[in-house]
Amino acid sequence: MTYVTQQASLAIKGSLNFFSILKAGIFTGLIAGIALGGLLLLFLTPIIMEAEAYEVQIPDSHPLIPRNIVHSWTFAGAIMLGVLYSIIFTFVYTIVQHSIPVKNTQIKGLILALNGFLVAVLVPSLYLPPNPPGIETSLPVMARQSIFLAIIIAGILASIAFWVIYSRLSRKYNLMTGLSIGAFAFVVIVVTAFLLVPSNSNISSIPSDLLWKYRVESLGAMFAFWAIMGVMVNGMLDYFRPHVRTSEKTLY
Repeated sequence: MTYVTQQASLAIKGSLNFFSILKAGIFTGLIAGIALGGLLLLFLTPIIMEAEAYEVQIPDSHPLIPRNIVHSWTFAGAIMLGVLYSIIFTFVYTIVQHSIPVKNTQIKGLILALNGFLVAVLVPSLYLPPNPPGIETSLPVMARQSIFLAIIIAGILASIAFWVIYSRLSRKYNLMTGLSIGAFAFVVIVVTAFLLVPSNSNISSIPSDLLWKYRVESLGAMFAFWAIMGVMVNGMLDYFRPHVRTSEKTLY
């Protein structure tokens, strides 16, 4: 029996099924997405509005979209992103939770959430940082999206390599050996991906302090989003766990 199959069977024995995990993921994503949308509107929207004053000075810049439409789509997009990410996160957590080397379930959720933030947000942002209006890039939109996806895939592979190395070496030698060699493998895979994808340069027409404020607060909002998912996932899974009848409980 493979490792994934073993972990999936543990989830089934814990009376979780596909639909209960799905519902837990949806509700977690709704709350995390609403929080993300609120943070984006509260902290990033003022920066975007300020940056747009510089964007209109760029030749051939796109006409500005009415602000109320932007606000609505920002909030709706955050909720949709939250639900999508949370469904994936909840299913992955259900499979791998027993291999996370801590006993506290909330800490387990936070560890996996930190891993998700690292792979899906922080690592791609090191190569393609989030930009407000007023930034021109050397690569077209489709190329940047392809690079972003490729870096996420590389981050997932690097994360898998880290956990496999950490699990084996920490048992065979010690904790620090597993952590250090696993982290080294992670960095090597990510740096290799950075070297293989096309380079991208940014031409900024906005002040550097405004640009970095946008990037830091964007990453902060995404960190809060992932942290909320990590804190909530166990509670939602327990809440949507099907109740086992008394007659069935006596069988175990």
